[in-house]
Amino acid sequence: MKRTISIFLLISLFFNLFAQEKETYLYAVKDTSKLYMDVYAPKVQNEQQGCLFFVFGGGFVGGKRDDNQVQKVKDYYTDKGYVVIAIDYRLGMRGQSNYSALIALKKFEAAIYMAAEDLISALDYTLKNLTDTKKYKINPKNILVMGSSAGAITALQADYAMCNGYLNSNILPANFRLAGVISYAGAIFSTQGKPKYKNCAPAPTLFCHGTKDHLVNYKKTQIANIGFFGSDAIAKQFKKNSYSYHIRRYPGLGHQVAGIYNNEFAFIDQFINEQVFSNNCIQIDETYYNASIEPKWMKLRVRDLKKVEQ
Repeated sequence: MKRTISIFLLISLFFNLFAQEKETYLYAVKDTSKLYMDVYAPKVQNEQQGCLFFVFGGGFVGGKRDDNQVQKVKDYYTDKGYVVIAIDYRLGMRGQSNYSALIALKKFEAAIYMAAEDLISALDYTLKNLTDTKKYKINPKNILVMGSSAGAITALQADYAMCNGYLNSNILPANFRLAGVISYAGAIFSTQGKPKYKNCAPAPTLFCHGTKDHLVNYKKTQIANIGFFGSDAIAKQFKKNSYSYHIRRYPGLGHQVAGIYNNEFAFIDQFINEQVFSNNCIQIDETYYNASIEPKWMKLRVRDLKKVEQ
């Protein structure tokens, strides 16, 4: 009996010692929504005192800050010494049933702006409250944002807003810039034609996108000055203006590319080391073939979002 108790205590001690610490904060209340963030602290911080925000995907219809999308990300990057923060944001497409082109465009615009504003609010809360705690420190110069699908759109749109001084970006310190953006199947919504970064350069950005993505367009959808600009279109602007970026194009693949980040951490680390923490301006354009990527989400389109609402 004593032996059994001793073993139990040792196991409990082991799990308590190595269990990941998570703290949850209410970072904003908007409309009727209480928005929370989960903060995962590393056991040992990296020398950059880096922080990685993760923004989940789900078509602005579904997804949660603590669902399985974030699990491998927070495990891997806390082991790398990062503070990892997973956030709520308002799901502006939840409950919508009309996915005709014009209606969907207006609703997507509103949903994208809401999500980007929420991410900016989460960044503001972090800068004001979490940069110097008893358990960890966050260097404001080394904050990255990573997102998948709707999360990638949110990350790109927030950085775009910060560089152009719109949405609620004025709540952030005037000199604040993201250290980097990691986008898996993301895009930017613009009402002024091609995305242009007017006030400052965008953060070094990693674009990963399937060339046959029918949900988040790999290229662009544009009518007059209103458009939804995917990774290909944004990367062209980065190249033209000598901004630092890496685009990885997955030929023949669709929206399933949004979900493969869990298998590409070494590749993401390479981008961070070479273009984020090194302060090098590098432009890389590659085509990446991977026959092992599963064909799920291959033909997913906007009208199919009502089928995946949670």
